[in-house]
Amino acid sequence: MTKQEFLRRKVVENPLKDSLFTIEVEELIDSPYIFGCYEENGAWKVYETRERGGYFIIKEFSNESDAFDFLYRVVNSEREMLEYIKNHRYRE
Repeated sequence: MTKQEFLRRKVVENPLKDSLFTIEVEELIDSPYIFGCYEENGAWKVYETRERGGYFIIKEFSNESDAFDFLYRVVNSEREMLEYIKNHRYRE
């Protein structure tokens, strides 16, 4: 999917509404709890930032579509993990 398609789905689905994470798709931002994607010298990079600063590149792609398909999967994995935790907490 393109960046614009990803952004539309992000608004409609709001996949990280209960998460500490946010999504950034224009540039590399070194703030805590970000999943992001940006283009640098023709390479599309999907990244995650750490809680106390710093980031790491999860994966690089040669085209926008593959990068945003992958970012979508990463974001949805986070959403699914949050839902699982929410639904399987021990209750006192």
